[in-house]
Amino acid sequence: MSESRKRRRSDGRARTYRNARRLGWLFSVLVTIAVLCLVFFVWLTPVQIVDASMAPALNSGEVVLCDQLGKFMRLPERGDIVLFSTEDGLFIKRIVGMPGETVELVAGHVYINSIPLDESSYSVNYVGDMPPVQVPEGSVFVLGDNREEMYDSRLASVGSISYENIQAVLRLRVSPFSRITYFS
Repeated sequence: MSESRKRRRSDGRARTYRNARRLGWLFSVLVTIAVLCLVFFVWLTPVQIVDASMAPALNSGEVVLCDQLGKFMRLPERGDIVLFSTEDGLFIKRIVGMPGETVELVAGHVYINSIPLDESSYSVNYVGDMPPVQVPEGSVFVLGDNREEMYDSRLASVGSISYENIQAVLRLRVSPFSRITYFS
């Protein structure tokens, strides 16, 4: 076989392999972008905290990831921090009252069915009183950890939050890096 014929055949293969490698990289990049879009637009929603209503658990300026699919795996429970929607926008608060329970605040302390709620796992400001409120079926009662900020279920305009209005469950604090935390 002549030298020129071998070279043409080798040049052609080299070009084919080079094009295949380029297509492989392009495919890898496109799959990575698709997976990231799926993760960050369908499963985990990044949210920046804009107020101090959940301080010190969540401070203003921190970025958290909220699990939109987690609420379908299991219903949110007492102690979970949830992202919910109202007419005024999206808010993040902690669930303290479950469906069918009676919630009241006495000297800032939460009582569920006349039994004090143990809130020692998270620090709260104990402020104010609230008469007993029955949580309707299919709803939860939410409060912020910083009870001085009062946009939560204590307001008549907010009230108990139905499960349908819960957008996501807080899963991970990603910023600042020194405070990265997983919320189960």
